[in-house]
Amino acid sequence: MAPAQALMEDKFILHWLDESRSHRVLWLLDLLELDYEVKIYLRHPETWRGPKELFNAHPTGKSPILDVFFADGSEPMKLAETGFIMQFLLRNYDIKKKFTPTDPRDQLRVDYYLHFAEGSLQNLWLTLLINSVAKEVAPFGLKNVTKVISKGLNNGYYIHEFRLFISYLEKELEKVGTGYFVSDHLTGADIILSFPIYENIFDNLEGVREITREKRDMTKLFPHLAAWSQMIRNDPSYQRVTAYMEEKVAELIQTNPKFTYQHR
Repeated sequence: MAPAQALMEDKFILHWLDESRSHRVLWLLDLLELDYEVKIYLRHPETWRGPKELFNAHPTGKSPILDVFFADGSEPMKLAETGFIMQFLLRNYDIKKKFTPTDPRDQLRVDYYLHFAEGSLQNLWLTLLINSVAKEVAPFGLKNVTKVISKGLNNGYYIHEFRLFISYLEKELEKVGTGYFVSDHLTGADIILSFPIYENIFDNLEGVREITREKRDMTKLFPHLAAWSQMIRNDPSYQRVTAYMEEKVAELIQTNPKFTYQHR
């Protein structure tokens, strides 16, 4: 492995899509004080699809994508998948171990959450979201049928699984007892869970009620998750990168950018 100083001189380009999983990678780049720039892509305002230009960044056309340019002249790397990108950054650039536990058992817990957040929790939430809007994108003659089927799937399976996962995470926070998912400070576990828990749920409570038909107060049902989400919201680095991207997105929109989108 290259010396620590050489590693910290590497440069990065993050391909960032608004309202996406890529924001966590940006936050981690900022926390690690790395030399990065952000290339912004905007979703279609009606279909919510990402633009075709993302396929120029990666064959999947998905975000985040992280380009890594090594200071020692090694061949650049192109990384995809949020958990994998974060694992790579934490293992190679968290030189001072600020967000990486030194206890091997705690490190295993972080690795677990890097997989759980994307492999289980996020896919479930995405399915709930798709089913909730399925009627809107269905052909005209099939809208009512689609509504019945998608609602039945959500009520019969996905909402139950959603509550199961959220209850599990609430109990894990309570068990650790520090306000964090692992150890007693911010780790990769908290960073990767910031999107599915804070941004998708506790910063979107009305949307969650609409999708899950949950009439009870989520902050009272899951007080540890609510408090953890408030901690994420108040984190200075998180606030800084969020405000920065809001400003940059607003500036980009003013230029009337020409993105190419797929039809429904």
